[in-house]
Amino acid sequence: MPTIIAVDVSLSMTRPVPVAASGAGPCAEDGLTYHQLAVQGVHSILDYLAKHSRLEFVSLIVYSSLYEVIVDFTRDYESIQQALHKIEHYDKTSLENVLVAVNNMSKTHWGSQNYCQIIFITDCGVGMGPSSLKNTIINLQNYKAQSSSAGVKVPLSENQWVGFSYPSKLTFMCLGNLADTAFKFGSKLYQQLLDVSGQNGQIFIPKLKSLSIDDPIGDDGDEFNKQLNRKCVQELFENMCEQNYKQFEATLRCGGYFRLEGAIIIWPAPLPYTSKDLFGSETTKIIARKLEVCGFISLSDIGSPMSVSRHLILPRSDGDKRISAKDSNLNLEEKLESDIKGFYAKPDGSGGGGGGGDNDDDGPSVGDATRESVCVLLHGALKVENMAALVLLNDNWYGFIYSYADSKKKSNLMLNVLPPGNDVVPWLGDFRNLGNLDDAFPGENPSFPIKAEKRSYSQNIVVWIRQAGLQSDIQKVLRHAKKLPEKTQHFYKELNRIRRAALSLGFVELLEGLAHIFDREAATLGGSASPDSGIQLKHAANELRKPCNRDLKAVIQALPTKYNQIA
Repeated sequence: MPTIIAVDVSLSMTRPVPVAASGAGPCAEDGLTYHQLAVQGVHSILDYLAKHSRLEFVSLIVYSSLYEVIVDFTRDYESIQQALHKIEHYDKTSLENVLVAVNNMSKTHWGSQNYCQIIFITDCGVGMGPSSLKNTIINLQNYKAQSSSAGVKVPLSENQWVGFSYPSKLTFMCLGNLADTAFKFGSKLYQQLLDVSGQNGQIFIPKLKSLSIDDPIGDDGDEFNKQLNRKCVQELFENMCEQNYKQFEATLRCGGYFRLEGAIIIWPAPLPYTSKDLFGSETTKIIARKLEVCGFISLSDIGSPMSVSRHLILPRSDGDKRISAKDSNLNLEEKLESDIKGFYAKPDGSGGGGGGGDNDDDGPSVGDATRESVCVLLHGALKVENMAALVLLNDNWYGFIYSYADSKKKSNLMLNVLPPGNDVVPWLGDFRNLGNLDDAFPGENPSFPIKAEKRSYSQNIVVWIRQAGLQSDIQKVLRHAKKLPEKTQHFYKELNRIRRAALSLGFVELLEGLAHIFDREAATLGGSASPDSGIQLKHAANELRKPCNRDLKAVIQALPTKYNQIA
């Protein structure tokens, strides 16, 4: 889950923080600027990530009327902290330009599926002129109104922001005092931007405390006697980090009667899944805190099914607490299972065999080294056997856990979340009907996918996953073109095959590109080439440009000439 930190470096950030009106006393911080508080906030974010979420990729951007990427996405937080000392200040604030840049930057690096955290640190400057925040909100409102009235998306103008094209959370860290009229007006505009754009986001405003000697706590003090300082800014960023980077803690269970279970952390935290039915009603589901392993299946049988998201599964040592037998929330089976685990976990000298000795109601205290770890067991077994575990995430919602190696030396336990439903992987069928190999009938083939005797689809398919596949198909057509008129039928057969594939994929630009290639080849033909080559190439280029040939059922035919003698 990448994070983008954008720091406002307009001239207003160089202002000193106002001191309380009635003498702040010994706690006052003279000479403190908004920029210094912003730098402190960035340090607080990086320190929190280094302690709780070291896997986060972070990028640092500064902006005023323009923007600059100071540090690209990295896990080296020290390089970002060092770069903070080299920041320079520029002119006025222009929020829309950096919003467009952030949208393009994250989409280029991470695509349109990954969730991104976007944190702006600012003094709520609204800018001026056409690039002001008020003008941005007006343009956004007009765009929404035009799109709703037209029923389709209206084309965007250059450098216009209408929202992020990927799942994200937009957070504004507003440094200021609500007693300041300009700051109060700016914070309202920032909240209005979130409301109009419909983005998932929030603004954070520091809770100021009075620094006077007469009112050290400052809970009931006057707003004008409360001062922005390092302590309240530190609390502000800690509150934001606890909300935005809260770990998703769960329990993973594996096995039958005497089952293993362990506390785990799912990173990044899975998002709620919202789906729509045929009538337009929305249903939102979240992953449960107790994940149950249902069975195991070979990775070759799973293939590459469509997934919602992928997550790392990390063991949580501080959460490996044994279930108390006196817990009223446990059913009878879980209480009996807890008693059995406690009995076998006792040392030999503690009366484990005969039941003598004192019995701790909450189970024996066992060190981390002697406790079973379901993560270690699953990771080792799945890696050796080349299998995956089918896990129940919630009612009618499944996923796969498997060993994934991002390098030759390091591998991790990965969770692949499938869309909700029992029949979301077509070649596996309904998950509720899966069973063990021992349950198969005599002579039944238990392997996946189930092979039919006669295939109902053509084998001559076009695959353009990589650039080399597309290149080779175009070169094949050109080889037939250079051997005209002998290869006329082969030339048009390959041409129609590529045209149908491009139209099926929506790759209409390829047809115009082929037409340009044919025009260029016709102009560069040598004197030894057949005259039919140039004629057929020009004819093919013209046919590719005709709108009537954009139909999948249309077929481009060869042009009859005196050279090929086509009747």
